[in-house]
Amino acid sequence: MTGEEFNEQYGSIIMPDAAVSVREAWHPAIHEMLADLEALPSDVRAFFIVTSIGCSPSGQLNVVAGSLPALMPIDGMNRLDDIVNRAVARCGGMQ
Repeated sequence: MTGEEFNEQYGSIIMPDAAVSVREAWHPAIHEMLADLEALPSDVRAFFIVTSIGCSPSGQLNVVAGSLPALMPIDGMNRLDDIVNRAVARCGGMQ
């Protein structure tokens, strides 16, 4: 899927022109991650956007996001990190 296709499903969570290049087997984990990000409260969700989803040189899921943590509640970045880390862990065993 492209960034635009993910954006159509998950609103403003991911940039329409985001670089997306992942294994098809990872799509369920990525969908779950984006749905969890979309479900965050607006005081967190309003201050980040996913700019790329890809595969690192070591073969792990790599998610890059722009954010303004100073405008989020104190636990905002921790909540984002937890969601992304769960997706990375899920993709770690997938080929």
